Amino acid sequence: MSDCNLRSLVLYFLRLGATGFGGPVGLANAMRRDLVDARGWIRPDEFEDGLALSAACPGPLAYQLAVYCGFTRFGAIGALSVAIAFALPPFAIVLAAAALYRSFESAWQLRALFYGIAPVIVAIITKGCWNLQRKTLRSDVRAWTFAVVACVTVVLLEQEIVWLFVGAGLLGIVVFGRGRRGSVAVDLLFFFFKTGLLVFGSGLVIVPFLKAQVVDQFHWLTNQQFLDSVAIGMISPGPVVITATFVGYLLAGFLGAVAATCGIFAAPVLFVLIATPLLRRYRDNTYVRGFVRGIGSAVVGVLVATVWLIARTAIVDWRTLLIAVLALVALAFTKTPEPAVIVTAGVFGLLVSI
Repeated sequence: MSDCNLRSLVLYFLRLGATGFGGPVGLANAMRRDLVDARGWIRPDEFEDGLALSAACPGPLAYQLAVYCGFTRFGAIGALSVAIAFALPPFAIVLAAAALYRSFESAWQLRALFYGIAPVIVAIITKGCWNLQRKTLRSDVRAWTFAVVACVTVVLLEQEIVWLFVGAGLLGIVVFGRGRRGSVAVDLLFFFFKTGLLVFGSGLVIVPFLKAQVVDQFHWLTNQQFLDSVAIGMISPGPVVITATFVGYLLAGFLGAVAATCGIFAAPVLFVLIATPLLRRYRDNTYVRGFVRGIGSAVVGVLVATVWLIARTAIVDWRTLLIAVLALVALAFTKTPEPAVIVTAGVFGLLVSI
């Protein structure tokens, strides 16, 4: 293993946070390529353990994996340093984007831009559903049942879904483990901390939580503002859950952005610092695996339902339907990066609105 100091590791994650695209899979692959294969700072077995733990624990996978790498090399100080370094660049980028958005939200150019972008968000989440079901559901009839029930429930109720995930996890213990061994800023902090606790695997899982609460239940944002927030999170480098920063800024300015960002990233940091030793010991426990599998199966169904709920707002005419279809084809059958598809659709929206 080559020499690695804390400064070098922090600088690496600052750069990755500023330039890393591709969602959790792309970021995880970049870490494997750079930290394991190229530099030798993390052993292959350590990286595999971290990847498994990040997939099993609540929190955005790529962010949690990064914090785990910092913890593996330099303990708690390494974990906290990486946690700040990886989140800081996308936080700054999204904060600037949110400030511009607030100033020009009613401008026709901005609305035209997001007219083209909104259908792409539908396509991206659809692709995310497909990829997630291949890894999570496979040919397991029980898992498909969890996903279908969760999907139908969200489509019909269109409301709070935290209880759905918790219930799926508890039922998963029985089904999959059977037979085997006061201010707005403060409110935002706790809301996004709770959301972070229930984001498994892909950062896209944040989408149904946000829509269920900030749009449908609390009416903090309109459907259009919500779609714009998700789009900004997709375009920005780093973890997709940086969408929280944008939402926080729209609701409470700079303090709201800071509170939302701290809340969404607090869960994976805490899990790495506190739960990693325990999860290493008990990750093969059948009850723990059953709980995680139940939640993971429900996640797929909830994301499918979210596609439908978002599509009703994003796809408003034949042009937006065409954008969604073409974006899905590009994402599914070519290697076109998601940000490139989003920018192209935004330019198209501007052109057709002139």
